[in-house]
Amino acid sequence: MLAVDIGGTKTVAARVTGEGEVVSRRREPTATGGPASVIDQLTRMLRDLMDDAAHQAIVAIGIGIPAVLEHGSDRVIWGPNLPGFQDVRLREPLEAMLQLPVFIEYDGHTAVLGEWWRGAGRGFQNVVFVIIGTGIGGGMILDGRLYRGVSRLAGAAGWFTLSTESDPGGPARQYGHWEALAAGPGIVRRAVNALQSGRPSILPSQELTTEQVFDAARIGDPLACAIVAETAHIIGIGVANIVSLVNPDLVILGGGIGKQADLLLEPVRQVVRDQAQPISGRAVRIEVSQLGEDAGLLGAAYAAWRGCWSSRGSLCKF
Repeated sequence: MLAVDIGGTKTVAARVTGEGEVVSRRREPTATGGPASVIDQLTRMLRDLMDDAAHQAIVAIGIGIPAVLEHGSDRVIWGPNLPGFQDVRLREPLEAMLQLPVFIEYDGHTAVLGEWWRGAGRGFQNVVFVIIGTGIGGGMILDGRLYRGVSRLAGAAGWFTLSTESDPGGPARQYGHWEALAAGPGIVRRAVNALQSGRPSILPSQELTTEQVFDAARIGDPLACAIVAETAHIIGIGVANIVSLVNPDLVILGGGIGKQADLLLEPVRQVVRDQAQPISGRAVRIEVSQLGEDAGLLGAAYAAWRGCWSSRGSLCKF
């Protein structure tokens, strides 16, 4: 299979075996000239991979994209991080130029499919993948099936509304989206606000990054430790809400913030045990992604295999 993971800043295309091995890949900055330029880029990258495959047969292409997709047609209704991607036909021109069936999924869904197929989610029937980076997204496998939702956006947990006050009865209680509080920009914003209030720290006040916050916490900087502890609590509250609602076997944490497992994983687990529905909170496992950035790529390959199987009525061979 050929697989593509389109992102707002980079696009990765690869040839993937039936065992989930990436045998060749191409990686480029995502074209910014609008849909036509992205289609040209994908066509060129995929043709290159097809040439590289030589005599080995390729039967389909799977694509993960950060966009709202129409049921049935895969028309891109809106891709907020892709310039000009509004009411765009992506599948049809690619199929016409490459002469292969193309299957497209929301990128949060390809990511959870990848982890379920060849990552931390193998062997589980109810899996939630929470991807925390510059935003928060993800996807869900429920009862062994990808759950898309009515608008193919299930898993967009970054829109959870959470209180920013520890005292729920406080008159100044404020609310914000989980993404705004726990993702990278929110972590930096909270750290900068603390620095501007005069709290001592080794952290720079200008051009601060989330990596610097976590690195400073690892060497005991008090302000950084406090920010990381607060971040773990906020992530834990969001995960606890998911666990209480869905009652999954497994929650996987991924993305740039999910990589900071040495500082975050156990505190998040503790918050879930304390705050989630008690039986669900004790039953769930919380782990980190095994596939990292390849989750979406492998999930796109799996989506192509699944789509090919369902449309042809027989198992497609990679």
